[in-house]
Amino acid sequence: MSDAKKVGDLMVEITEYPHIPYWMSVREAVFLIRSTYDKKSGLGIHRMVLVFDEKYQLLGVLTLKKLLIGIEPKFLRKDEKSPYQGLTGSDYAELSTLLEGTFDKGCKEEAKKPVSDVMLPIEAKVDVNDSIPKAAFIMIHADVNLIPVMEGEKVRGVLRMSDVFNELTKIVVE
Repeated sequence: MSDAKKVGDLMVEITEYPHIPYWMSVREAVFLIRSTYDKKSGLGIHRMVLVFDEKYQLLGVLTLKKLLIGIEPKFLRKDEKSPYQGLTGSDYAELSTLLEGTFDKGCKEEAKKPVSDVMLPIEAKVDVNDSIPKAAFIMIHADVNLIPVMEGEKVRGVLRMSDVFNELTKIVVE
């Protein structure tokens, strides 16, 4: 393993990673993520989107799960008052099949809301000069697969868990 490598050596530059303003709609964020998908395999290069404010300050991150939650119709949510409240997970799946037209309409309506309504706040950051083991420790304990890389107050890029994994597991395979 290369002991001298720093976070800045492994990070993806911010210009190379999808990022959007907080007022953008969930629908637009879905289009952005889907645009990185390979048509044949159906796999995407990016599985998250960074969210910034008008001063380019990092506010949060959108995961695929949060985007799916963002388009879930209100009538399927456990916290909403509805005749369907209290159903189990399998009941919800059957209900969505029965109400397919309503489900589709509900998803499209929910997708109009801003991403700030569904994004996750940034809970951890690393510095561009931090070591890779330090970054791994922070990522593991913050339970994140992607972490912003800072240089002072400026976001320089992101560090992905897969890149940290590939770097640190060289110890085992060498």
